[in-house]
Amino acid sequence: MKPYQVHLFSDDSKIPDFLPSEPCFVYENKKYLNFLIYDCFHLKNNDYLKDVAKTEIESSGIVAAGERSKAMDELQKKMLEIKKLDALLVFHDEIAALLALFSIFGDKATFFVDYETSPDITAVLQYRNLEYYDHKNLEQLDKLLSTKSEKVIVVDGVYEWLGRVAPVNELIKIAAANECIIIGNEMNSFGLLGREGRGFIDLFNLYDTVNIDVGSYSRFLGGFGSYVGAKRYLINKIRENITEIRKPLPRFMFSVNIAGLELIKSGEGKNSKIRALWKHSRYLITRLKQLGFTTDSDTPMVVVILSNNEEAGEFTKKLFFEQIIVAQNKERIRLNLSVEHSKEDIDYCLEKFELIGQELGIISQR
Repeated sequence: MKPYQVHLFSDDSKIPDFLPSEPCFVYENKKYLNFLIYDCFHLKNNDYLKDVAKTEIESSGIVAAGERSKAMDELQKKMLEIKKLDALLVFHDEIAALLALFSIFGDKATFFVDYETSPDITAVLQYRNLEYYDHKNLEQLDKLLSTKSEKVIVVDGVYEWLGRVAPVNELIKIAAANECIIIGNEMNSFGLLGREGRGFIDLFNLYDTVNIDVGSYSRFLGGFGSYVGAKRYLINKIRENITEIRKPLPRFMFSVNIAGLELIKSGEGKNSKIRALWKHSRYLITRLKQLGFTTDSDTPMVVVILSNNEEAGEFTKKLFFEQIIVAQNKERIRLNLSVEHSKEDIDYCLEKFELIGQELGIISQR
């Protein structure tokens, strides 16, 4: 359950004080469509993963210090099969993983990140030598890179506030030509893109090009924490920097991550759901454009771009009172689709988008 700032919407309406981590739920006899969570395949409540966690806790307890190294070895072996990583570190959350990763670079390093990169990355790098680039202006990026000596570039798989796959091949080509250290940001693509969700590095076959891979187990795999994967000497360097502050995950979390990876590798029961999810996302994107909304999305993370913050805030509020819960960031509204959202759910959502869009003068009356 996640807290929700209900005071931003109404003082007297009957709305949930807490949001279940379910794509659809019923509250006060009303069905709500929840598009907030990163859980396209509904794995956060997967029975198999729940059983794995329960069994591990019952046999080993919450903290099983003596078994952590064994669990880490098992996870690393599984990741090697899935991601072809040489070595791996696992962290409680994305911020911890990013802080550890960027700690290996000196003060002279300049970091190049896309304007659309994950907010967590820009937050961690805000006090470092930071240059922003626009993935729509690759010529400018080339010029920016040529002016620096020690340079590190972050290449994203999916832009989380565009819902769009990055122009990966073009970015990698420019980065390689300018002798950059390349960090692959798989936070929004591991579990979603590539063969059975192996990520954009697998999708574009960049294992020999990307130097460091950082991703999440919690967004699309139903697991816990984040990882940093790289050549062993780089992982050892990170480990040296964080020895005194790193907090290992309990063994049951490792076990759930391993089970999530097994689900990816087997693809059991997921192929038809994957096809349905992407079909629904294409349908939603196409219909939104036909209605007159602006979106550049091409993934199940569908982002609608409005004129300004106030308009997006008002739109989000009106959607909420129609039992549709979305994420908002400035002028953008995001819907994270799930395999649990039916065609009827999407049609209901589109109907409300059209009515509210017309009411606010965003789209024209038909």
